[in-house]
Amino acid sequence: MLNFSFNDFLLSLLHNPLSPLTYHSVLFVILFTVFYIIYVLVYKNISWRNIILLAFSLYFYYKISGVYVISLVLIASSDFFIGKLMFEAKTKKSKRNLLLLSLFINIGLLFFFKYTNFFLNIFFGIVTGESSPVVLDLITPIGISYFIFKTLSYILDIYKKNISEPENNYINYLLYVSFFPNILSGPILRARELLPQFKKSLDLSKEFISKAFLLILIGTFKKIVIADFLAVNLVDRVFVSHEYFTSFEYLMAGYGFLVQLYFDFSGYTDIVIGIAMLLGFTSTANFNKPFLAQNISEFWRRWHITLSNWLRDYIFSPMSIRLRNWRKTGLVFTVFITFLLCGLWHDANYTYVVWGSLHGLIMGYEILTRGLRVKIQKRVNKKIYKALSIFITFHILMLTFIIFRSPDILVAFDMLKQIFTGIDFSLSLQWLDLYKFTFIMMILGILLHYTPMSWNVKFSKIFSRMHWSFQVVIIFVAIIFIYQFFSTEAQPFIYLDF
Repeated sequence: MLNFSFNDFLLSLLHNPLSPLTYHSVLFVILFTVFYIIYVLVYKNISWRNIILLAFSLYFYYKISGVYVISLVLIASSDFFIGKLMFEAKTKKSKRNLLLLSLFINIGLLFFFKYTNFFLNIFFGIVTGESSPVVLDLITPIGISYFIFKTLSYILDIYKKNISEPENNYINYLLYVSFFPNILSGPILRARELLPQFKKSLDLSKEFISKAFLLILIGTFKKIVIADFLAVNLVDRVFVSHEYFTSFEYLMAGYGFLVQLYFDFSGYTDIVIGIAMLLGFTSTANFNKPFLAQNISEFWRRWHITLSNWLRDYIFSPMSIRLRNWRKTGLVFTVFITFLLCGLWHDANYTYVVWGSLHGLIMGYEILTRGLRVKIQKRVNKKIYKALSIFITFHILMLTFIIFRSPDILVAFDMLKQIFTGIDFSLSLQWLDLYKFTFIMMILGILLHYTPMSWNVKFSKIFSRMHWSFQVVIIFVAIIFIYQFFSTEAQPFIYLDF
């Protein structure tokens, strides 16, 4: 007999930092279903549709961040009015001052919440050689890095005249910043991509909805069946208690984490793009087979694409134009600074700073050796060169992401040192016997990643053309299958931390 307490249900609707609301949780499914029924009834009325969507988006953010929903509203409100004033400003100086005001508010809040204690420790470490005696009890609002990047891109686009006119509807702009399908971990949509969709009638055709459900199903499969399975059964064990494991297990955990991270984040992206599609909105793709990259530069054109494009448009390009007289030196310096900031953007931890710096250095090396690599490519078999480049790039990623995943920089260096100074492959058969299902899941993940994109397109077309009854059966069977892998140790999405 089921025990249901109405009071407990009401309490579950309040913010609880120990129980964050996730897109694949039962509570979210219940809340979204109720919201969606109301949404479908009113979606043809654009004004009411946006008001209801805004209300749910703000509630969603309250549910995961509590009172910090106020900071989101204040940040969005300030940039809404700054954008209007900037557009109306008559002089370049006035526009620049308004831009600086927006940067001060946005970057200032981001710095305060995420980096205050980090830089206090650096300062006192330099001055006194000890940790900071001042430690502020700060809780970083979830998703702040993402919604600040969204609203900053709007201000910067107005300043650069990439937007013909500012948004005049406060509801629409607040909805753009708080839009719940992408507020936590992206994709980082630009104002010119999302705001126009809030002003027009939306398509909720059978084909569109079918593709949305399929994306959500695929994303949930990626997250629960592959990513969480690898995390619980291998990755977390090794990285949390690395002193109990061998160098061979470090190597396997490195492979495991790279696969886990991709399926966790791309699974999240599939789910939120699918949810947005259920509402009638289209989103920018965020991944394009990143492990097919032949170098790190190409990897960043395939991985977290909306973040890469943001960094390119608002940091790399302006800086490289200013340093164009430095030629290649300027490019190398610019790409290094861009990815140093990229690492720091992820969080205030030396692991992310080192990881971002390494990617910047490697891409700087690729800039300097581009001519030599083109000559080599012309002299050897193209297929062999491509396969070797993909293999080397994949392993560079695996080694650098060990730093990314490690709890601190000393653990990362210790693990890498033991990997490079000698892996005891004699333990491999014993390891495979203990972790055979985990190894199979890792290989399955890699094989699924390398399937041709055309297969995905064909499967999506076939599914969307099926009769709805067959679709329901497939979805039901898939949910039952995925549920077999669901664990009480299921992990929150990795990029929620950033």
